[in-house]
Amino acid sequence: MCARPEGGVPKRSFGLLKEELKEQVPRIVLLIFVAVLGTGVGLIQPLLFKALIDTAIPTADLRLIGLLLAGMVIVPVVGAGLGSVNHYLRAFIGEAVAQRLRRELFNHLLHVRLAELGKFETGELIGRLTRSCGMIGEVYVTAHLLPLLMNAILLVGTLTAMTALSWRLSLLALLAFPFSYLLTRKARGHAESLYSEFSNALEAGQSYLHEVFPGLRTVRAFNAEAHEMGRWQRWIERHWHIKARVTTFHELIRTLLPEFINYAAAGLAFGYGAFEIIQGRLTVGSLVAFVAYLPRSYSVLQALLGTQVNLQEARVNAEKVDALFGLDLSPSGEKVLSDVSSEGATLAFQNVSFDYGRGDFGVEDLTFGVEPGEFIAVVGPSGGGKSTIIDLIMGFYAPRSGTITFDGIDQRHLSLASLRSQIGFVPQDTFLWNDSVSANIHYPGRSADGDRSRQAARAAQIDEFIIGLPDEYETEVGERGMTLSGGERQRLAIARALLQKPRLLLLDEATSALDALTEQKVRGAIDAARQGRTAIVVAHRLVTILQADRILVIDKGRLVETGTLQSLLARRGLFYDLYQAQSFDLA
Repeated sequence: MCARPEGGVPKRSFGLLKEELKEQVPRIVLLIFVAVLGTGVGLIQPLLFKALIDTAIPTADLRLIGLLLAGMVIVPVVGAGLGSVNHYLRAFIGEAVAQRLRRELFNHLLHVRLAELGKFETGELIGRLTRSCGMIGEVYVTAHLLPLLMNAILLVGTLTAMTALSWRLSLLALLAFPFSYLLTRKARGHAESLYSEFSNALEAGQSYLHEVFPGLRTVRAFNAEAHEMGRWQRWIERHWHIKARVTTFHELIRTLLPEFINYAAAGLAFGYGAFEIIQGRLTVGSLVAFVAYLPRSYSVLQALLGTQVNLQEARVNAEKVDALFGLDLSPSGEKVLSDVSSEGATLAFQNVSFDYGRGDFGVEDLTFGVEPGEFIAVVGPSGGGKSTIIDLIMGFYAPRSGTITFDGIDQRHLSLASLRSQIGFVPQDTFLWNDSVSANIHYPGRSADGDRSRQAARAAQIDEFIIGLPDEYETEVGERGMTLSGGERQRLAIARALLQKPRLLLLDEATSALDALTEQKVRGAIDAARQGRTAIVVAHRLVTILQADRILVIDKGRLVETGTLQSLLARRGLFYDLYQAQSFDLA
């Protein structure tokens, strides 16, 4: 995937819409053909009425009456069949647009800077990826944009037939057209604000649900069920009121105004038509046929004008999608690391500074180096910047200043995919998919035989546990691996990291939340895993890193001490204080 350069022009939703419609030109041409055919069929029915009233009945031609009645049955059936084909083609094209938007947006979000992505709640991202893209493709394109040309064809055909029957009545009917346009134009501004409010309410509800379900343990622990029910009830009431306003507005535009115009126009047509019949310039059958055409012409006109109103809803959703397309991608270079080296990686920070934009957490003027095969521990008080070092090494964030080199190559020039392929990362909060143990070890679908999987599991000291599961390596682990303990999830994550044969192993607080016995197992897994590799372990509990070759002590984002365990204890600085504070655990 070629990432968009920082500061480049993002793909916009309507631009993608146009691109997809170009690819769908063959189907659009077929759609137009079907629409023209359907328009022709639809214009036949009123002419059958005219022939029946003006010719067949006065002449008592039973054969003609039978043919006309048969036509009145067959024509609507044929029209319905063509309408079904029309609807299928529109739905297919609209869905193609929606899927194109979802595919492009999802691919974009996979590569967006984490700092940028963090500005949005999960519910917002999901809502825009699913609902907003769907509203543009499945609703606007299918129900409004594509019918625009078809309705124009139908309107021209209907007006032509009406004019052929009576040009005087047609001029009278056209008087309602500017009135409809003015009403629709006035409604357009109100539609935009109303749809924006409704869309924001839906996003708020999705965001709340994505928060509350993962936090059910906390809710129940604090007896907060009533409190959360109150929050949900307030959202329901807000959504209810907005939905009622949207529905009422839709009904006003869709039904009330068109009905008023239709009946008013029909009344004028019947009144003036009666005068025309008396004057001998119009037949009864022609008037009946004309009045049959009249509501069709107005309904098509309303559909054409309604496209302008619904465009506001599409614009609101497009703005939400474009806001995500506008997010900056993680910068990635083009250099690729050699994959033939079997020794540990080298790493160096040179005057690196970074913060998360909150004015506190981060690192400042950080300088240190790591040699191949070296075991480096990073310790310090909570919030001091330890995990930030891991984030920077992984390329999740880019330094504000300074340089990070991997095997002597500036990280800014390295391909992120190449860099991460040589790093085995085990985070503190291990994420597992709701899939089998085997699938989680192989993630993301790496081909590996059973021997390699078991070898990685043995190195992570989890193979014996897996073999004891009901379906062994095919056992499902549940959502986020919740059927496993914290230690089991950590060791499974270590096995996953080892399977890709990394040259650098990164472990972030891997034992901070484990009991002593489980911690001992994970420590054993870490000791086995780091053999022959460069390893950087961020640790809160010092018992994890007593065998480290070198210890970096980070406080308030700065490197305040570095050295071996014994040298740091002899210095009696911050590390000594941390060591003494955990002396019971270390005993």
